[in-house]
Formats: sequence, C-alpha cells, structure tokens
Amino acid sequence: MKRLPIGQSDFRQIRNEDAYYIDKSLFIEELMHNHAQTLLLPRPRRFGKTLNMSMLSYFFDIDHAEEYRPLFSGLAIEQSEEWQHQGKYPVIFLTFKDLKMATFEQAISKLLKEFRRDVSRKYSYLFTSNQLDDLDKEYLMNFRKGEVDIFDLEDYLREVSKMLGKHHGIAPILLIDEYDAPIHAAYEHGYLSEMVGFMRNFLSAGFKDKDLITKGVITGILRVAKEDIFSGLNNLATYTVLNYPFSDKFGLTQPEVDQLLEDAGCAEDQQKIAEWYNGYTFGQVEKIYNPWSILNYVSNQKEGLKAHWVNTSSDGLIKEILPKVNAKAQELLFDLTEGKSVKATIADHTIFQDLEQAEAETVLGLLLFSGYLTASHLPHSGETLEYNIRIPNAEVQTAYKRLLKRYLNASETVGQNELLTSLLEQRQQTFANALSEYLKTSFSFFDIGKRRSVPEKIYHAFMLGLLAHLSREYHIRSNRESGYGRADLIIYPKDRDNPKGWVLEFKQKDADDKGTLEKLAQEALAQIHEKEYLNEIHAHGHTEVMCMGIAFDGKEVACAF
Repeated sequence: MKRLPIGQSDFRQIRNEDAYYIDKSLFIEELMHNHAQTLLLPRPRRFGKTLNMSMLSYFFDIDHAEEYRPLFSGLAIEQSEEWQHQGKYPVIFLTFKDLKMATFEQAISKLLKEFRRDVSRKYSYLFTSNQLDDLDKEYLMNFRKGEVDIFDLEDYLREVSKMLGKHHGIAPILLIDEYDAPIHAAYEHGYLSEMVGFMRNFLSAGFKDKDLITKGVITGILRVAKEDIFSGLNNLATYTVLNYPFSDKFGLTQPEVDQLLEDAGCAEDQQKIAEWYNGYTFGQVEKIYNPWSILNYVSNQKEGLKAHWVNTSSDGLIKEILPKVNAKAQELLFDLTEGKSVKATIADHTIFQDLEQAEAETVLGLLLFSGYLTASHLPHSGETLEYNIRIPNAEVQTAYKRLLKRYLNASETVGQNELLTSLLEQRQQTFANALSEYLKTSFSFFDIGKRRSVPEKIYHAFMLGLLAHLSREYHIRSNRESGYGRADLIIYPKDRDNPKGWVLEFKQKDADDKGTLEKLAQEALAQIHEKEYLNEIHAHGHTEVMCMGIAFDGKEVACAF
C-alpha cells in the first residue's frame, strides 16, 4: 500500500511523492458548475479543507500550467468538461490558519510579513509588467519595503487582483483558507472589534466587485454572520455541513473508506472502525468519516481504536462559551452525553456578540460546526432550522464528555448546571445533594465559614445569582407579596403551557439556635403553606409546584420539600 500522507495538506507534494490520495478532484467540477461567484464553505477542523484549496490553487494556476498538469493525471477531473479550466487563471491563495496572535498589532504585523513575501516571490514578475502603470508598481514596491499602513493591507486583495487581471488579461481565482482563525483568536484575546473591522474591509474590498475575480472560495470552521464580516459581499453563497451542495467533497464517504480499508488489509474491522470514526451527516450524505482519524488508525492499526482528531483540535472558543451556557442548553448538552438524539433549533451562523448569551441554539451551532455534533434536518420542519442532533461517534463522545466535565464543572465538584437542571426537572433529592456539594466547594468567596452569623440576605443573593440564567424563560420574583406575606423566591415559566412552578423560602440558623437544620428547613416549608405563597403561581395557571424550605448554617444546608 502507498504511504498515507498524514499531516500533509499540500496537493503537489502528495501527488509528486505518489502518496495515497483519495480523489476529490470533482470538487473542481462542482465549483465551476455553481452559479455563485464567491462561495463560503465552512467545515470542521481536519476534514480536508486546506488540501482541497491547495488542489484548486495548482489546478487553476496560469503561471505554472504545464508544470502542474501532471499532478491531475488519472484523476476524475480529467474526464470532466471543466478540465478546460486547467492552468487558465492567475491565483491568489492565502491561508490564515496560523494567524492566531495575542494582540491585534501582532496579527497585522504577521499579515504584512506574509504579503511582503508573496509580493517579492509569487508576483515579482508584476514589477516588469507592461500592463501595469507606475501607481500599481509603487503600491507593490511599498509592500516589498514594508512601508504600508493598515489601509494598504485592507486594499491588498483588491489591488493585487486588479493587477493580475491587467497582466494576464483574465480575472484571478481568489482562495482564502481558514478565514475565521484570526477572528477566533481575537475573541479569545479581547480584540474582536478591531479584527472584525479589519476582516470586513479586507474581504469586502477583495470580493465585492464582480469584475475583479473569476471565482472566489473561502473556507473556515464557522459561518460568521454576514453583518459581522461579509456585509459587502452581495455575491456570496454559503454551503455549510447542513446544505446539500459539496456535501461529499470534505471528509471521506463510506465507499472511499471501504476502498481504503481494503487497500490497507483491515476491511474485517469495518464495523468497529465505523463506530469510532463514522457518523457525520453532511447535507444529504450520511456516513461521513473524519479523514484525520481514519488515516491515523490505518497507519497505526496495532495501537487499536483510539481518539486521534480530538487530540488535535483547539477548543479555545468552546472553552470560552461553555461556562456561560444557560439552563436549557445545559440540559440538552447532558442529554447528548447520554447518547440521546435531541431535537433543537440551530443557529446556522455565528454572531460573536451573541456568544456571551450562550443560548442553546448558539452553543449547539458552535459545537456542530466545530465537529463535536452532527445534525440532520427534520422532515416537515419547513423553513425553520430545527434538526435532529447527536454526537457522531465514539471518538467524539470521549472528547465531548471531557469538554463538559472540564468547562461545565460536571465532575466531582458540582457546578451551577447540575443545580439548575435538577431544579428545573424538580428532582428533589438531586437538587438537595447538589446544593450541599456546591456550597462546600464553590461558596468560599463569601468566606462564610469564618463568620459567626451570616445574614440571610447573603444566601438569598446567592440563590438569585444561580437563577440569573433562567430569566429569559422564567419569571423570577424575589420577596414578592403573595398570600399573607413575602415569599423569598417564586419562579414560574413564561410559557403558560408549562405547568411547573417553584416556591423557595430561606432560613438562616442563628448562633444560639439549638435546633437542627432539618427542623429549620421544615419550618421554612410550613411557612410557604401557612402564608399561602402559592397563590401567585396558581393564579397564573401553574399546578405542578415544588415547594422548598432551605435552611443554611455557614456552608451547611438542609432542604425540605
């Protein structure tokens, strides 16, 4: 069997070294048949984006047409009518996958270095072109010298495209790989607004004028909202993992994997391999495999089935978002870890400003496009973005659980998510246990263990803070007049069809109180009924009400239901 090109993403190198290559050249045919001038193709990490973009670059390159033609010998594109486009266009190919700087200034400095290198090496022939005027050459010379400002950088795609078009007499192919990598870094390091502003101007200048380019392709992981990045691109078509076009051009299909396993002599392990690395659905194509994982497995069969892709993925953005997820999202995430499929709405694009809210559809969309989930469109759901969502395979299941355990505190230390989930599901004992554990491990910022007496209002404020995530979907009433007194907390859904409700009454144990916490919790519970705190919830039609008396003493707590 030929050598497997693990970690290689340069099409020419793979073909020249006669390494194992799974033919994706009909990507070129589908691209040229597509009506859109510019296409955005988001796919998860390690699914072949850079290799495909490299293939496009070598295929269209007019400057090395004869040299690169043999790279496609024996591939399917040779038999396509689109073969006529081989070697016919100037190409601009940029990758932003390593543009992950800690500051905006560092990112711009690195970008300038990349552009200076390209001007000096790739496009050096433009300095002597008879088709370019003095202003064009002055612009290029300024880049060669490094004497440019941020406005020159923003105009780079437009100006170089224009010059290549003048010189060759045909508009170029423009390829941008991993366009969102610097945006992820900017979000994590706190310079999002500067980077979004730059990328908006940069991409708009390069892609919005339909006469400047023949075709444009942009890849990344996320589909960033048009109003954030692509506001100037009226000719942009987006095809994500949820869409039908290009659904078999990234990742490996079942027939492709079958052939690979046969060539590698491990076809008998097909079912086990599928359980570990199969399971993605892209558009209408089911049983998509992660190429990185399957190639690593075949290359190291003696090591058995284990996680490969998850050990290469950067989860910085997910790390930022998961601790902020609201109660609804938490419930869905933990259902998924149990192997369930869930029906949910997905945000098919990302607005970075909305990530702070960490609502269910935003978080699920982030995990889906990052490769941690897969989804299929529910029949009869019309124009809504409602999908059946699940974890694709055993490999991702291990990573998914580890993510939640790390970032939602779902380990031995109880986090807010477990408290809220058990509360919303009205699981009394689970809530009591979770509250007790949370106070022991996460309540030290009140320093309550060192106080002889802690005001009840501190516990009240603590509970209000825990419930803050619920305010979008629930009414939360604090010290609200109800019946013959003021209940500490009353909670009920804004959805009147949801019959649930909650009434919480708190008691704080005084230093000279000789009774038990359990007795004090029972007194708090009795007060709910004696003073008829249920009246408000019943008035709104909520009948399945959980009443809780909660007694505190330092980090100790007792609950009565």
